[in-house]
Amino acid sequence: MHPSTTTVSAPSDASVDERRPLTRRDGRVDLWIAGLVFGLGLATLWLSAVIVDGSEGAGTPSTVESVLWLAALCAPVALRRRRPVAVLVVVSAVFLAAQLRGYPDTLTPSIVEFVAIFTANAWAARRGRALVVSVAVTAVMFVWLGVWLRTVYVSGAESPDAVALATIAYTLVSNGIVLVTAIAFGRAARVSATRLHALERTGVELRAAHELVADRAINEERTRLARELHDVVAHHVAVIGIQAGAARRTLDRPEIARGALAAVEGTARTTIDELERLLSVLRSRDGETDPGPSGLAALPDLMTDTRALGLEVRFSVHGDPREVPESIGVTLYRITQEALTNTLKHGNASLAEVSLRYGDRTVEVEVVDDGRPGPTPYPGAGRPNDAATSGAGLGQRGMRERVDLHGGELHLGPRRRGGYRVRAVLPVGACVDSRPREHAVTPDPSERA
Repeated sequence: MHPSTTTVSAPSDASVDERRPLTRRDGRVDLWIAGLVFGLGLATLWLSAVIVDGSEGAGTPSTVESVLWLAALCAPVALRRRRPVAVLVVVSAVFLAAQLRGYPDTLTPSIVEFVAIFTANAWAARRGRALVVSVAVTAVMFVWLGVWLRTVYVSGAESPDAVALATIAYTLVSNGIVLVTAIAFGRAARVSATRLHALERTGVELRAAHELVADRAINEERTRLARELHDVVAHHVAVIGIQAGAARRTLDRPEIARGALAAVEGTARTTIDELERLLSVLRSRDGETDPGPSGLAALPDLMTDTRALGLEVRFSVHGDPREVPESIGVTLYRITQEALTNTLKHGNASLAEVSLRYGDRTVEVEVVDDGRPGPTPYPGAGRPNDAATSGAGLGQRGMRERVDLHGGELHLGPRRRGGYRVRAVLPVGACVDSRPREHAVTPDPSERA
């Protein structure tokens, strides 16, 4: 057979329901049910033998044969949920054969037949086939019952009396109710069990999804904390290192060294203050703590602090200033802070230009420096290295992560005529698109021909 035929034929039957699989406990329960029904059958068989005088007479099987018929009727019940349709067919055949042999009891066989029909409709792999077999068995039962009633109450009489007709009607209706009820109850039990299994499976999936979301949230929170710690610590520690280096190189000039050490002291205090603020946010349950100067309004203070380190900074604002979401302001502030920190550490620059631009639907910040090879332009300035220009450092990774959160664009890289450029564009207002975009490393457009 072609593989595609097998793939298509498997789900072709829409009546296949998914419910919990059978367990060993179910098998033991069915075995106990078969034993209990057999014990009940022995009791009703004895009562029937007492009620029916001369049960050993013509047309009535012997006691041994009756017990064998009862065993053949009850034994398949032990497999009722493993082979429900087959058990229904076997039980129905044994039921009819035993009644044709004159089996004196009808109560226990009727109970076994009810259980078989119920189980077939509740547990069969294909409920459509189970329904067809159940209807066929019910029809055969009615035909046999009609023939038996006619033989008992009508044969030999020219016209049946009202009592005989009422008895026939009562027997047909009562047995019909029992058989139809078995089918209806079985199908209802099947629907209930299927829904219960679906709910249990959904509960398991929800718990797994909850754990996945919780793990993802924990990882995102760890990333955010790592980014915040880097932004808080890296900038100020870099400044401290630069000023400490400047103080060491200017020990023969006390005034300059004293100013550098004062800057180290002030920066250390600022670092402690920001660390305390961050820790207070972590300890706070509602998160309502003072975020500190880290928005667009704090950019002038950042320029002032950077100028105090000996780097000339030019700050300009373009467009009509307006209120932007706090998260966007913090992101632009941190990107500017990181760019200036990299300029101080690695740029070998004497000038940095910071431009804040307000567009119709965007707000952007651009930091450009004039870094170049050669002697350091001011005491404590560092020299460029590969990590600073490759964009692979932790600080620039943090820039990308912050921009990704707002669906913005990040352009960074060296310029053709020297220096380094960082430009971040974030959408504001109705144009916000949460999909991350690629970060381009492009030269400054002003340097192009």
